[in-house]
Amino acid sequence: MVSIGPALLGDGVTKIAVPMVGKTTADILAECEYIRELPCDVVELRIDFYESAESVTSILELLKIVKPAIGNKGLLFTWRTKQEGGEREISVEDYFNMLDQIIPTGFVDAIDIEYFFDDTEHREHMTKTVALAHKHGVTVVMSNHDFHKTPALDDIKGRLVGMKQAGADVAKLACMPQSPSDVLTVLQATEQVKSQYPDEPLITMAMGQLGVVTRTCGSVFGNALTFGAAKQSSAPGQVEVHKLKAILETVDK
Repeated sequence: MVSIGPALLGDGVTKIAVPMVGKTTADILAECEYIRELPCDVVELRIDFYESAESVTSILELLKIVKPAIGNKGLLFTWRTKQEGGEREISVEDYFNMLDQIIPTGFVDAIDIEYFFDDTEHREHMTKTVALAHKHGVTVVMSNHDFHKTPALDDIKGRLVGMKQAGADVAKLACMPQSPSDVLTVLQATEQVKSQYPDEPLITMAMGQLGVVTRTCGSVFGNALTFGAAKQSSAPGQVEVHKLKAILETVDK
């Protein structure tokens, strides 16, 4: 079974991840102290918010203190690129070089790799990084985000399946619904891909207020992990973590 640290994904209980979006080391350590007491299973470190993110040395120094500071929670390391809603740009070479240096350290339990960031010309970068992660027991969450629209049903399914074929342990897709029908499309795609790959966890969500239902009852359709908000959210529609936990305890019974 796939896990992010001690958090098992796909065991029938929806796991909760909370993002950390601090800009300074002090901000992030304060978030660690707060989040370690929250009812969540995974902490996502959004390193693209970090003021020293351009320095891999600074990132490694930060991770060395973050991992023990979050207690018994899994650590997901994410650099969300500008084109997928993140805070800053990064080149393909720097992106994968950063991940390749972080993976062997033991400081992270999982890494996020953006599915569309590595084009076909550079696909070898992704392949090598995925292999390195698996060699070191680091879970690969492969992701795609669309903050403007919801892709067609077959497109969503194709992306999720493509991620699995590219070596993802967990395929993740988030998109912005424009109608209730879009929300249903996300849930339907999740259910159909989960039926095709029953033993492999998925993370899917429709963002914004319209998509909140996918964050709270997604497990019914095959979603394994949902993102909740602590003091600050990292995406539209995230539910405050205590409220989210209470809802999930009812839905997952």
